[in-house]
Amino acid sequence: MTTVTVSSQIGAPVDRVFELFTDIEHGTQHVSGIKEIAMLTPGRFRLGTRWRETREVLGRLDDAEMEVTEFERNRMYTISHHRAGVRIDAVFYFEPSDDGTKVTLEFDLEGEGLPPGLLSPLNWAISGKVRDVLAHDLADLKKSVEKLVR
Repeated sequence: MTTVTVSSQIGAPVDRVFELFTDIEHGTQHVSGIKEIAMLTPGRFRLGTRWRETREVLGRLDDAEMEVTEFERNRMYTISHHRAGVRIDAVFYFEPSDDGTKVTLEFDLEGEGLPPGLLSPLNWAISGKVRDVLAHDLADLKKSVEKLVR
């Protein structure tokens, strides 16, 4: 398993930050790397919410079906999807701070049924790129939240 972690301090209260981060339906307005969102589950963001997300990855469009697999309002949630024998989890943590909210994002890759060690070279090769993408996504979201609370 490989884990990549990034954090950001956002100048807004936890409930406002959580609300924008979980506004998946409007994700294309808040994250520049997301090109299209198709909601598969109606209603509010909650455990079991599913959607198809199209992102630009390394110069090409890539689709993934996402699902919320853990959820604690205003504290954390996990988004999971599977691709080619790999489970990908993105865990978002929200902590109140003196300056607003600290958001930490952990991105985990885990081979499901793959021989041990098969993912090691892949994990090493992509972890830097994953860190860059996650940091960019967090910066986009921070900008959107802080613009709304002014």
